[in-house]
Amino acid sequence: MKKQTIWWALAIITCVIIYNFTASPESTGSNTLSIIEKITGLDDHAAGVLNFIIRKLAHISVFGLLGIFLYNAFQKNKLVFAWFLTTLYAASDEFHQSLVPNRTASVCDVLLDSGGALLAILIIKKIFKENKQE
Repeated sequence: MKKQTIWWALAIITCVIIYNFTASPESTGSNTLSIIEKITGLDDHAAGVLNFIIRKLAHISVFGLLGIFLYNAFQKNKLVFAWFLTTLYAASDEFHQSLVPNRTASVCDVLLDSGGALLAILIIKKIFKENKQE
């Protein structure tokens, strides 16, 4: 099986996972806040800050991973196509989220997702470039 097929499969699986989390009304910030408060015993403010950080890091990480999978799936113009598709999927995901009860969409999250993808792609690109020079 070609390597590109594997990368495409990983990208599609990641999109399905993202879609399922977005479709779940239980994936709200208030639910994750409640879980953090129970696990850590932190007060409302500290738990709220931790909740915010965890949720935003999840955006950066998951869409960064999607960007890496797409980067490796393409053969030409990898950075542009991978970043563009990841950003497009992030925007469509936020729109989908706006249709789910108890969920809200955020342009800031699209920007965060897009930035996370770009950062991850640039890191991978640099790693691959350094490995080729050795």
